[in-house]
Amino acid sequence: MTSKVYLSKTIEPILNLIPTNLPPNLAIKTHFGEKGCTTYPNPEIIKKVYNHLINQSHKPTLIETNVLYQGSRTNTTDHLQTAKEHGFDFAPIDILDNDNQFIEVPIDNSDKNAKLAKNLPNYNTIIFISHFTGHIIAGFGAAIKNISMGLASRGGKLDMHTTAILTVNPEQCTGCENCLNKCNFNAITMKNNKAEINTKTCIGCAACTAVCPTSAIRWQGSSSEELQKKIVQYAQAAKKIIPNMIFINILENITLECDCVNYPQKIFTKDIGILYSTDPVAIDKASLDLVNKQSQGGFHKIKQTNNSPQISYAEKMGLGTQNYTLTKLQ
Repeated sequence: MTSKVYLSKTIEPILNLIPTNLPPNLAIKTHFGEKGCTTYPNPEIIKKVYNHLINQSHKPTLIETNVLYQGSRTNTTDHLQTAKEHGFDFAPIDILDNDNQFIEVPIDNSDKNAKLAKNLPNYNTIIFISHFTGHIIAGFGAAIKNISMGLASRGGKLDMHTTAILTVNPEQCTGCENCLNKCNFNAITMKNNKAEINTKTCIGCAACTAVCPTSAIRWQGSSSEELQKKIVQYAQAAKKIIPNMIFINILENITLECDCVNYPQKIFTKDIGILYSTDPVAIDKASLDLVNKQSQGGFHKIKQTNNSPQISYAEKMGLGTQNYTLTKLQ
């Protein structure tokens, strides 16, 4: 089995690939960016997709869910305000979980349920416009993560993160208290001028690792792999609710951390373009391959995270295939 992936320098050729006979109850799922972040998805790209659909007599809605950590997108009111401030003021917006309202969907090969956003069943087709970035735990985030974390309620996000265990290397810790001030869950204390993490309180959001100047905070055990598998499980559960999915990955303004950070990030590598596919596994594998090639292997080396479980497990769970053909559009 081989899936088709298309690459374009701009969004316009991609628009012609979107089917014209899409059913009603259509949504566009993207990421509005945390307040302070400057490299979130370009709203002009999403606007062009939106206007194209409007011209095809569709009535799409932008959809998102609230985040787990404390920030400008923790509750629906602030989330909507942030979206508008970031340029997503051209379309109706539905915050699907509206402050942690959720439905439970069985996870295959498990006795657990995925806690997905309550309003998700209101839609039957979703176009996922995902910004490819690095990620603190999973190594990278794109289409698969946009399905899972993007459609999960806050309780679902917590469920996915609780596999992670963070520890502090006291020899590297300088006692700067950056992590203490960053933690929103009171999981970090100072002892003998060294940070300590309470693993019972810590939810594994990894915000502390992003502000540690000496990289003293590290993952213990196979937490990254377990999180990646949970991401895939939630994506597979969401697929049961939304059978029709289309994927657009933006490989522009590529950064080493995701768009949930509340500060400007440096661009890691040159812009590559925009990808289109109906297969989330193929488009994410193609994105990884293109970014690693563009950075001469630098992305994989710097992230130091084995991100292959997310791709291989997604293929195993039937979300798609790693085998793809890449067609470049004019």
